[in-house]
Amino acid sequence: MRFWKWIGGLTGLAALAGIGVGVMVGVPVADGVDRYFSSNKFCAQTCHVMEATVAVELAESAHGTTSSGVVPLCRDCHVSEDLIGAYFDHIKGTRDLYSTLILGIDTVEEFEKARFEAANRVRMHLINTDSKNCRTCHVMEKIKPERTRGQRQHSEAQEKNITCIVCHYDLVHKETALSDEFDAVIGSY
Repeated sequence: MRFWKWIGGLTGLAALAGIGVGVMVGVPVADGVDRYFSSNKFCAQTCHVMEATVAVELAESAHGTTSSGVVPLCRDCHVSEDLIGAYFDHIKGTRDLYSTLILGIDTVEEFEKARFEAANRVRMHLINTDSKNCRTCHVMEKIKPERTRGQRQHSEAQEKNITCIVCHYDLVHKETALSDEFDAVIGSY
């Protein structure tokens, strides 16, 4: 009862108004910060190693050279669509900042040594999320492969609920060996 009396008073109304203004200002600011830290400019150009490796790979891949002209951004594959999920992804992404600043992975050669682990981490994330980021752009039922083999495989994938990354694990970036962990998961399909 005291709580409701406090809410109805001047202090309570001021607190509620402050929270409302904070949300109205804070959410767009947080969204803007997320968009900046999820941009290709930040992801690829902040770190020279990314600009010389994965950014080039994306630009030259099937995703980077689509005939439709629709080219995904780094965030489309690597950052959650929702703001809270995106912030968690950014927190996890500080591992890359640590790798660059503390471990000194700042040359292509050093990046290549760490690529296997990074690729496996992303692949396992996609397995665990049922390739959620892929599905923000691609609708499985609408995909019509040109080749008979692709048509068969997509039909089977729909029937057996096989997630995208099981088959498309080297679609955008440089071919990287599969870990035993990932191999065991895809072998279970």
